[in-house]
Amino acid sequence: MNSAHKDINFSNDAVPMQRVHPPLRNVRLLPGTPFYDRQQDMLAFLKGLDTGSLLYNFRSASGLPTGGAEPMTGWDAAECKLRGHTTGHAMSALSLAYAVTGDKAYRDKLRVLADGLYECQNAFAASGKVHPGFLSAYDEEQFDQLEQLVKYPDIWAPYYTLDKIMAGLLDSYELAGIDKAMDILVPLGDWVYERLSKVDDDLRAKMWDTYIAGEFGAMPGTMVRLYRISGNAKHLQAARLFENAKLFDMMRDGRDELDGMHANQHIPQIIGAAELYAASGDEAYLSIARNFERIVTAHHCYVIGGTGEEERFRAADSECGLLTEKTAESCASVNMLRLTSKLYEYEKEPDTALMDYYERTLFNHILMSCSHSADGGTTYFMPLAPGSSKHYETEENSCCHGTGMESRFRYMADIFSFDTCKEGTLVRVELPVSSALDDEEKLTVTFSEKGRLTVRAEADMKADLAVRIPAWARAEYPEAADGYLYFGRLMAGESAVIDMPMTVREVKECSDERFYSLAYGPYLLAAVSDSDAIPAPDIHRIEEAAEGMSFRAGDLTLKPLYSIDGDSYHVYFCR
Repeated sequence: MNSAHKDINFSNDAVPMQRVHPPLRNVRLLPGTPFYDRQQDMLAFLKGLDTGSLLYNFRSASGLPTGGAEPMTGWDAAECKLRGHTTGHAMSALSLAYAVTGDKAYRDKLRVLADGLYECQNAFAASGKVHPGFLSAYDEEQFDQLEQLVKYPDIWAPYYTLDKIMAGLLDSYELAGIDKAMDILVPLGDWVYERLSKVDDDLRAKMWDTYIAGEFGAMPGTMVRLYRISGNAKHLQAARLFENAKLFDMMRDGRDELDGMHANQHIPQIIGAAELYAASGDEAYLSIARNFERIVTAHHCYVIGGTGEEERFRAADSECGLLTEKTAESCASVNMLRLTSKLYEYEKEPDTALMDYYERTLFNHILMSCSHSADGGTTYFMPLAPGSSKHYETEENSCCHGTGMESRFRYMADIFSFDTCKEGTLVRVELPVSSALDDEEKLTVTFSEKGRLTVRAEADMKADLAVRIPAWARAEYPEAADGYLYFGRLMAGESAVIDMPMTVREVKECSDERFYSLAYGPYLLAAVSDSDAIPAPDIHRIEEAAEGMSFRAGDLTLKPLYSIDGDSYHVYFCR
């Protein structure tokens, strides 16, 4: 798959999407759910972001005065080599916040950030010390050193940081209409192409295969996004310069050799493969993405949907032997959801396995990865060791804290989809999340704690309605042969009602038969206990508490995992 040996024609619409998701501005979460509460916490946190601090390192690096702003901390401290990445995440998060609320306070912050970054880019250019178009929170030295194959931690993923900055600018433009973002992105995209096109194939392959130092996030996908707006062929050519030949060849052949590889270094690269497929129509890219998703979800995931231990993939089907404090990096799960969503858009027939994984991970990792307050706290790892408790990062400005600012809006991104099939146009309700759609169709979805899913039409439907039946309820609906129930077109005021079996059940998502988990509907149940001994509750003697989704199993209290905040817990049980 080396880009130098295969000529591919690209276009903005080489492969039309089979199904599309409505714009975020047309989807709302409904109050009274944990999804709504956690999103509200993040919206409040984002309003308090200090744009001066977010610009501090960029201004310092480009020789501009910092204006008395407070410097950032942790991974964005002045001495840290990854500085600048949180600013990109913040721009994406503010763009998403504006999209889902329409609150101009978020857009105002974006304008300040875009104007500030534009000034820094111009200051860099005027200094004569960098190549035209360059922008980052440091100079070009780390990029020079990467081409000399300098290792981490002497350098720290310069293209990863660049990806976050460019993605934040793209989101600002696409979601919030910040035109200044494109004034920055076009010359910055040119800089990427001019630099990498001068690096020979062998050296580039070694760069991208270098642990952490060569991590580049989703740069191929980011460059494809930029190309779709700019129409500049250089930007699309630059996307292919990020192809990781070792990983792509492995996945093209369907070989699982992930053991020891950095999980979140490689998941976004596969998102890039999916984007390259969309732009080229080359089925090899789609095969790479499908094989990777299948291998990871079938053989490298914990019951919560997360993957990796101490950031690395481990041997296939070994997760039950790796129940530690450093399991399931939050960034990795968010990127697996992004990949799953992208694959789902291009599948000719809707693949329920993709949405089953998506639901499991959204409800049981991403929903539980944030603190229950407006402090922006996010987990780095999701500990699964017996008697674990979560640690929320608020000052470290880690990768997962940055991703966490965005992930509260992942809750609503895939609830609905529009699908044109041989029967006509369908609007699909994909996830049991209480929400409202105000788009071509106007629907209200409610999902109760007792398992009743109600879809109400607020206006006469123009398309037919399809509702996905989750894997845990599908046995009750044999007529949903493809995973969906079909209701035709509802008239204003009419509802489709589906009662799903909400009972405590055993979940066998573990490669070791000695272990199991418990769930209630889509929610994994956790035993509240700080014991380091793995519990063995009797599933036949579990009693429901008087109110809420709480249960008793002997001396143990079982609660939905998402509801755990500061308590110690167990997710895995033994026989």
